[in-house]
Amino acid sequence: MKKFIVFIIAVAIVAAFLPSRASAASLRGDGVVTLYRPDKNERGTFRYRDASGRYMPEVMDEIARIFRCRLTGEKHEIDPRLIEILDALQDHFGSQEVRLISTYRSPERNAMLRRHSRGVAKESLHMRGMAADIELPGVSKAAVRNFAFALHDGGVGFYRRSGFVHVDCGSLRTWGWKPRPYTRTSPAAAAK
Repeated sequence: MKKFIVFIIAVAIVAAFLPSRASAASLRGDGVVTLYRPDKNERGTFRYRDASGRYMPEVMDEIARIFRCRLTGEKHEIDPRLIEILDALQDHFGSQEVRLISTYRSPERNAMLRRHSRGVAKESLHMRGMAADIELPGVSKAAVRNFAFALHDGGVGFYRRSGFVHVDCGSLRTWGWKPRPYTRTSPAAAAK
């Protein structure tokens, strides 16, 4: 019995230090996000959740339109978890908008980008509506990166030279930087 109690205490201590996806799920924004797409000069403020917290399909469709592929104009369903991450970032920093540098990518656009860069994943989460490369006006890229990682709700890539941060709602991983106090990052992130 004594060994069992020691085991339970040890499990509780370890669990307390592990990142929790359940707690990350509670770190949602206020249900309203302003998105700006510089390449198309399009801006929209979207209330994407109703009063009971349900996602509104017609608004999610409008968001999919602003996220459409730069090359083909194709729309794709955008994962609501990604919008929650963007909303949480905007709310946390009090930013007027989230600038969308790269959003949904059609398979054609992703293949084109892969021909020009080794850093583009063959099965990019951008092709599944689960990723965006962003910046927040007036907020340092490092601050955006650090807070996005603190959400523990997806991948965070840091592109210092290009001047943007990649966020996605895939598995928790990083590339292009090493978060503290963590020292492990994934190799080149399979889904950036």
